[in-house]
Amino acid sequence: MKSTFYLTGLILLALCVTRSEAQIISGSSSSKRITAGKAPVVTKTVKTIPDLIIKNEEFLDPNNNNIINGNERSSIRFRIENLGSGTASKVQVKVSLKGREIRGLSYLRTHQIGDIKGGEIKEVTIPVQGSIDLDYGSAEFRIEVLEELGFDAYPLEMKIITRPFEPPKVLITDAVFSTLTGGRVQLNAGIQLKVLLQNIGKGDARDVQIRFHLPNPYCMFLGDTGVVTVGALRSGETREFDFDFLATRRYAENTIPVQIFLSESMNTYARDTTVAVRLDQNLVAKNQVEFKPVIVPQGDIQIASLSSDVDKNIPRAGDKSPNKYALIIGNEEYSEYQTDMNTEVNVDFARNDAKIFREYVINTLGFPEENVYLLEDATAGAMGQKIDMITKLVTKIGSDAEVIFYYAGHGLPDESTRIPYLIPVDVTAGNLPRAIKLSSVYNKFGETGAQRITIILDACFSGGGRESGLLAARGVKIKPVEEFPSGNMIVFCATTGEQSALPHRKEKHGMFTYFLLKKLQESDGDLTYGALADYVQRNVAVESLKINQKEQDPTVSVSPDIKNEWESWKLR
Repeated sequence: MKSTFYLTGLILLALCVTRSEAQIISGSSSSKRITAGKAPVVTKTVKTIPDLIIKNEEFLDPNNNNIINGNERSSIRFRIENLGSGTASKVQVKVSLKGREIRGLSYLRTHQIGDIKGGEIKEVTIPVQGSIDLDYGSAEFRIEVLEELGFDAYPLEMKIITRPFEPPKVLITDAVFSTLTGGRVQLNAGIQLKVLLQNIGKGDARDVQIRFHLPNPYCMFLGDTGVVTVGALRSGETREFDFDFLATRRYAENTIPVQIFLSESMNTYARDTTVAVRLDQNLVAKNQVEFKPVIVPQGDIQIASLSSDVDKNIPRAGDKSPNKYALIIGNEEYSEYQTDMNTEVNVDFARNDAKIFREYVINTLGFPEENVYLLEDATAGAMGQKIDMITKLVTKIGSDAEVIFYYAGHGLPDESTRIPYLIPVDVTAGNLPRAIKLSSVYNKFGETGAQRITIILDACFSGGGRESGLLAARGVKIKPVEEFPSGNMIVFCATTGEQSALPHRKEKHGMFTYFLLKKLQESDGDLTYGALADYVQRNVAVESLKINQKEQDPTVSVSPDIKNEWESWKLR
């Protein structure tokens, strides 16, 4: 009987002792025999435990693109919470990469947290930095939260793309002067300078600052000191700023220069400039000057400007034809590639001509964006390669294809043979065999078998140019040999004979290109080649004389194969 009672007591004791998630029974239990008929007594020690979790993880980077960029400081932030009732002792964070290390990537590998009491939350920030020589890659971080006795949290894994450093390029892309009421610039009267600041580089700029400076002591600020803190400027972003000043009646010069100094965090990727306004220059009123800054998507950065009317409200066509192809070239900066030349040989606005014409080709004429190739400041190698590529593509499509070739830049004839060439930015007048022979362009496109080939040349082939031609600088002009189109080809050329292709400075385009775009805009692209030819020839001839005081008469040449039908062809 006694043994049965003793066994029953042990069973009841076992049922009374439970184990919770936050408690364990530790130590040894002891029992002692007491008077007959009494249950034994068991003593126990209960210990609480921690329970760690990682939560609220996030990646923080300055430009919020969720990428670790070269020359960028970012961080991984998360919280550690102790869900248990016991204290987590000597907690530390260990960070490692799964797979190979990435060149130029650095991060905090260990971080001591200390004790975390039950119910306590601690925030942790792990610095991550990409150096200027960071590689492309995918950083697979493994983050472990370790506790002294092994009460660790489940690890956190994060995958973050790394991208090499891409520099910004901060500059003033446009500037206009105005007066409060309009009229002429006068001494002792307020003048406003409005500038457009843009980052045209692929990388973001930090700590950008503008400093306006008036070099003459008789010119002074009206209001602020001329220093503007801009801060961050993302790739493609534009900002506008106003600066008011005047020149006193002691000022003796004909023009008033304003120096604009730009800086950014690396002191490398900002370009200073100087603009000037002429005394007695007739300006519009302050409230007539208006433009809106635009954020341009990365990968297709367009230089902002106080744009022409043809740069806005570009008509949009409906369907696009997959068999339409275009190659568009704008060669402007010859002096940058040929250091012995001065900037007067550059073809002002050629890049803008090409970029805006591309917009019309895609949006108005129905060319698929992926079939339109744009080259800016193209070298001989780049021009030759792209001409070969696009003519081969069109040849494979054959009679179902339509192609446009547009070129704005210098043309030049050989001084002895008078054969005309298109001039890449890295080719000089003394090295014409490396240039692109115009007849070769005609032949390659003419042999493609395309149903329609349109060649548009905002260039002259006399040696002149928009400012100073490659031969005009020596006072030379040559009448080039006339080249004849072949195949189903129409050629629009900006000039005739020995004339120069001139700029329309107010509109920031070549005179020829401006009126070509203007007609496309007015007609929504719904017009015939004959109507386009008539409009461009008439308007360029008149406006060139009025604006530039020089003759410029565009020409249209067609292949004999289509001489009786081209005028009725529709552009889209």
